[in-house]
Amino acid sequence: MNPRYKQMLRVFAFCAIIFGYLWLAVYGTGVKLVFQWPGLLLLSLGFLSLPFVFRVRTGNTSLVCHLSVLSLFIYMGLRAINSPVHYLGRLDTILMLVLYGTYIFFSATNTKSYRLIIIGLFFLLGLANVCVAIYQLEFKSFHILPGYDRVGLGGQLERPSGFYNASPHFAGFMQIVAIMAASLALFSRGLAVRFPCVIVFVISLSGIVMSQSRGSFIALPFGLVILFGFYLFFNIRVIKRQWKMNGKIAVMILGIICVLLVAGTWMIKGFGKRVDSVDDFFADSSRANFRAGAVDQWMESPLFGTGARTFQYKYLQYRPSHAPFHQRDPRFTHNDYLQQGAEYGLIGLGLVLLTIWAHFFCAVRRVRNYAAISDGVVDQSGRLRYAFLVGSIAVISAHAVHACVDFHVRLFAIGIPIIFCLSIMAGSSRSESRRPIVASVSVWVSALCGLSILIMASTLAPSSWLMQKAKDQLSQNSPSAAISFLHEASEMDPSNPEPFKELAQIRYEKKNSEIPTIVRIGYISNALDAFQKVISINSLDWRANIGAGGCEMFLAWHSNPANSMGHWKRARSYLEKAIEIAPTKYEPREELALYDLDLAHFLASRGQLEDAYEKAKEAAAKFIAVPQFFVEGAPQGHRANDGLKSANNLLMRLEEPRN
Repeated sequence: MNPRYKQMLRVFAFCAIIFGYLWLAVYGTGVKLVFQWPGLLLLSLGFLSLPFVFRVRTGNTSLVCHLSVLSLFIYMGLRAINSPVHYLGRLDTILMLVLYGTYIFFSATNTKSYRLIIIGLFFLLGLANVCVAIYQLEFKSFHILPGYDRVGLGGQLERPSGFYNASPHFAGFMQIVAIMAASLALFSRGLAVRFPCVIVFVISLSGIVMSQSRGSFIALPFGLVILFGFYLFFNIRVIKRQWKMNGKIAVMILGIICVLLVAGTWMIKGFGKRVDSVDDFFADSSRANFRAGAVDQWMESPLFGTGARTFQYKYLQYRPSHAPFHQRDPRFTHNDYLQQGAEYGLIGLGLVLLTIWAHFFCAVRRVRNYAAISDGVVDQSGRLRYAFLVGSIAVISAHAVHACVDFHVRLFAIGIPIIFCLSIMAGSSRSESRRPIVASVSVWVSALCGLSILIMASTLAPSSWLMQKAKDQLSQNSPSAAISFLHEASEMDPSNPEPFKELAQIRYEKKNSEIPTIVRIGYISNALDAFQKVISINSLDWRANIGAGGCEMFLAWHSNPANSMGHWKRARSYLEKAIEIAPTKYEPREELALYDLDLAHFLASRGQLEDAYEKAKEAAAKFIAVPQFFVEGAPQGHRANDGLKSANNLLMRLEEPRN
């Protein structure tokens, strides 16, 4: 290839990946997949260009690290494809494609100039996040995405989150920025580098204080201790000669931390309570319920796990009865290790631990030569190189602790910086021979990742956009306009149950509308078909089973006598399946009690008074048992009390003929 064209292609690949990450870090921070596609498409174009411009430099990465990452990528990709909830497993597939592609990209761009650009990008994003967080102190629901507000329960909106929807994720990113800034400030020479890095470190620390993230209160000091440990160990002779100067530096750093903590306590509501609750972070009242559920889920399939993204459904089978109300339907365990074990089994967890160990082994082996810096024999370029290395070790160490209480690598905006640090740790020493075969295979696999993202985007991106337009129409109370968008989305991506679920809900709401009965029967029949499609795609969707049961109950009332009992039997089977899927939820049990009450009325209308009386008794007993499954008091909208009154009234009417 012409060197000029090759250079242009290299610039294009680098800019495509950088701007793709920028989009994800600003507009795709854990909100909706539809807003992430522009960034994903840019990343895929960059990955496709890698084999033509960067295939030589990837040979400088450790072979063991390359193989460990590749094996983890292949295993998780295969397990995600075979997930019981395939449409959600695709999200893990996209995540793995993006993370592996960026790992190869960062391994290829392992020069000082490229890394300074990337680190500078992280610093700018950190500063921008803090600016938005300061604005959110006054306008709590503000989100950078137009037309989208931050959501949260209780005091969550009191804690700023920057570009992110949740403050712990904001703190997770600022934690990376703070540690890398501290590393560059400690190990580089000259005020031109040190002073801006100290400013970035202080601002990042203030952002973490504003977020009030208890996970960062634990993980950040751990990472900084490792960083200062490297600094003190490799500069011990300088410290002995200039202990006064270093003492002043230490006092200054401690003073900055104390000032920020005091300012946070004074300015931010509830900060003291958040700090006091750190010691209760692992108590049952917090996220220990998630971890207990993940362990129970892992016991179902210890070796291979239950499949990608199954925790949000499996947890409902194991949720303790005393779990807080707002933790009923979590999507993640808030512990990456347990979620990896539950969904991908011991093999998946073992590959993750092997990958982390391989990178630490390679990084520590390179750090052993760092002691020479204290004698001044390494130039500024060497200092920056080792600052990147030691900072990456501290970042991954802090994240290894933080991963016990939260999830960050599953978010593109945080996962990509973590992958950047891993790629720095995987770098081989210059004396090692290059491995052109491994380098060539890796970049071509990354190109395959880019191609796979483009193929998935051809259906997922338009369908997700149609879904978003349909939801906008529903929010404007225009269901007829939403139906056309939902039909298009379901035809474009038939393996996604969400369009069918929305269609079923719109039709089901016609059940009690003021329209002719024959028209309502048509709506409910179509709703039942849609609910059945949802169940065929995702057999773990308990809400769809409840909806299908409700449709069968309606059709039982409005069908001929020969078919009505068949509808009642099918309705019961759907509701019992919902209880089997979510035994700790009150809604399926409440629906089954309503089913018995409805069937009792139906039997009484047919003159079967004895059977109706027995069903009414069963309904009353089930309504009495429903509150046992409430969490933190009775939720709004429950029908247990009204249902019990109706069942008792029916029993009183049925007892008169019996007497």
